[in-house]
Amino acid sequence: MKRRLFLWLLFFTLSALTLQASGAEQLYKIAVLPFDDGSIQDRWWDEGHWDVGKGISDEFVTEFLKTNRFRLIEREQIDQVLAEQDFGQSGRVDAKTAASIGKILGVDFLVMGRVTEFSLKSTGVSGLSFKKGVGLGVKSTNAIVAIDARLVDANTAEIIASVTGRGDKRNTNLSVSVDWEAIAFGSDEFRTTNLGIAMREAVTSAAKQLADQAYSSGRGPSPSVKLKGVVAYASGNRVIINIGSSSGVKRDMVFIVHRVLEVVKDPITGEVLDEVTEAVAEVKVTEVKDKSATCTVLKKLSSDLTTAVGDVIEQK
Repeated sequence: MKRRLFLWLLFFTLSALTLQASGAEQLYKIAVLPFDDGSIQDRWWDEGHWDVGKGISDEFVTEFLKTNRFRLIEREQIDQVLAEQDFGQSGRVDAKTAASIGKILGVDFLVMGRVTEFSLKSTGVSGLSFKKGVGLGVKSTNAIVAIDARLVDANTAEIIASVTGRGDKRNTNLSVSVDWEAIAFGSDEFRTTNLGIAMREAVTSAAKQLADQAYSSGRGPSPSVKLKGVVAYASGNRVIINIGSSSGVKRDMVFIVHRVLEVVKDPITGEVLDEVTEAVAEVKVTEVKDKSATCTVLKKLSSDLTTAVGDVIEQK
């Protein structure tokens, strides 16, 4: 009897673990691109000190991770792809070019958008004078952050959802001087300010709406997404790619190296329709690190081309 009870307990435990693992594999894989803050007219902060667009995207990553419903691409990997594919200039990344980025990153969805308001206004209400030159002021502070965010299908460039997040924090209290240049964007100190509170409200609202829309779209996560990346180093038979164990790369995995010869665009709309590629080589992973992997060339697939930095790699 005890043996039978033990076997049943073991069966249910293994079943639960299997379901958990299966559920984890079915999570959407998404990448949050840097948000555009170019539409903000009143730029009261030092632009060299704060990058509001990237700061907002980092906050989205934090919110999405809290939901346990997504697998996220690291910002460093996204920045590298944007730089290598020349998408880094302002306005270059939109729904039409998102499909190209999505193919390289191997994601289901891209999250992108713009910060439309990032304001902080203070108004003195009254003051109590104790003696000449010394007084206690009362100030009304109003912080508003507004964000337009979109969820884009990385395969078709279709906009699945477009949402707005808004945060508004205001209070009236004893005036306290804040040296904004001494505060790091996204730091614990920043989060306690009215502006930090308004920003989190806006991001939390937008992230929740996008998460709900993603799982109500009916598409379902990619059942078996092939790993994709870019060649970061190539010399002889040694190739280093820009994805590693954090992206799921394992030793002995085989990748095909492709050279993008031409990007096919719609002559009227400029939308990316397809890419003309040629297989260059087949490589095998011999060593894996967190964010990179070293491969050796198994065989060449082109008589004219050799593997070079910037070539796209895809799991075989």
